Amino acid sequence: MCEKLLSTAKAARARAYAPYSRFAVGAALATADGAIFSGCNLENSSYGLTVCAERVALWGAYQAGFRNFTRMAVVADCSPPPAPCGACLQVIAELAGDIEVIMGNLQGEVVRKKLSELLPLPFAAPPQMLAGSQPAEEAEADLWRLPQTLHPIGRVHSSFKEPRAVTNYKTSIAEIHLEPHFEEGLYRLEEESRIIVIGYLHRARGYRLKAERRGRGGGVYGVFACRTCYRPNSLSVTEVELLSRRGSILTVRGLDLIDGTPVLDLKTDFQR
Repeated sequence: MCEKLLSTAKAARARAYAPYSRFAVGAALATADGAIFSGCNLENSSYGLTVCAERVALWGAYQAGFRNFTRMAVVADCSPPPAPCGACLQVIAELAGDIEVIMGNLQGEVVRKKLSELLPLPFAAPPQMLAGSQPAEEAEADLWRLPQTLHPIGRVHSSFKEPRAVTNYKTSIAEIHLEPHFEEGLYRLEEESRIIVIGYLHRARGYRLKAERRGRGGGVYGVFACRTCYRPNSLSVTEVELLSRRGSILTVRGLDLIDGTPVLDLKTDFQR
């Protein structure tokens, strides 16, 4: 989990908005359920409105409904590795408790500390201040409206580099590289000849409910009546032929996804 958190924090750093300090920071927070939320620092010309990566990750996890956390990783290009600022430590102390903080940099240096080592005496509000601060009950009927958080399990390695290059895919060969810690979940997958790949179409932006569809001969179809990548939720579901497995790497035929596409899940096809 330590390596996965550090790699996720490093990836999140690439999305930082830091035109003033030019100091990009990425953070990754692990929940007790094994989910991971990432964050990056977002600066503002009114410097006091800048938000650190650690708080972005933590607030995102809270908004998604998570309350129990185990550790957080922070990555920046500096040596020694970056420690969270005092404001972030205070927020982490209140919302996540005495979790482990893993600090890393691009050179591979890693420092691990408990939050209490970095902030021995956090401010704590009197219990009476928190009484009644939580809603009596959640509006369960409306929770389905909230955006969902999905966590990729791997990515596609394909000869298709652009979406428009995906032609004659039914005979093309591609690989699916899962994160190594998911390898155990592939146990006995070789017994299957066909599997279903669920991907996230990370290059697709926007959609039209009804339009001419290139893949349907230019005819007009609704978005739910075709396979266009431009959808309300950019998900793909493709049945492929499983050719081989090598550790956490699958070789498949018939995958219509471009190189680098995040893979969200794999399922077996029970149709015989």
